[in-house]
Amino acid sequence: MIANTMFFLVIFDEHLKSIEPHDIVCYGIGSMQKSKNAQYQFELALMLRDILKIPGEMFIFDPVMTELDKELCQLHDIEIIKDNELGKRIATKKTLFYMPHCGRGLYSNTLSVNWNAELLQNVAIIGNRFDMYVGSQLDKDLIRECPYLIPATNIVKCVSFPKEFDNNQIFNDLSIQTFPKENISKLDAQFWLKEPKLE
Repeated sequence: MIANTMFFLVIFDEHLKSIEPHDIVCYGIGSMQKSKNAQYQFELALMLRDILKIPGEMFIFDPVMTELDKELCQLHDIEIIKDNELGKRIATKKTLFYMPHCGRGLYSNTLSVNWNAELLQNVAIIGNRFDMYVGSQLDKDLIRECPYLIPATNIVKCVSFPKEFDNNQIFNDLSIQTFPKENISKLDAQFWLKEPKLE
């Protein structure tokens, strides 16, 4: 069980308790029916909901989910998002976006609809580190496909999952990424208007 591992104890006790999300939104887990990795990722999502004592709702969407996957979600009282919102869900309350190994454009979409000083403080993302893309990809590709990842690296607080899980292809390269009030409060109004654009 994941809950009995040092991985979970370190991530939960040291870094997740303080987030206190109201809702969890799961994107890109895959099909639990067809993928062992998806089963582990789904299990972790359920455990996060229970241990964090989420007072709100848990939502899920992945276009590859089967009817059996959807039945499993309903059994666990998870609300299935009916339409593909492309990650563009506004976090009016503190929200943990659980997005293991999603495409970089999806992360950027989630940031884009919450790109102001008030909403971004409500966003926490478990997913690939943004700085994995920024600096390792051509700027013109980043600006075209995921423009919000570039400025986000300047204000995000990133806590990587333990190194012991780097080689397991399930939780490797994942991190908890938040936008602390102390980081956001230092920014002027112009920061939010500086979405990178192609010349």
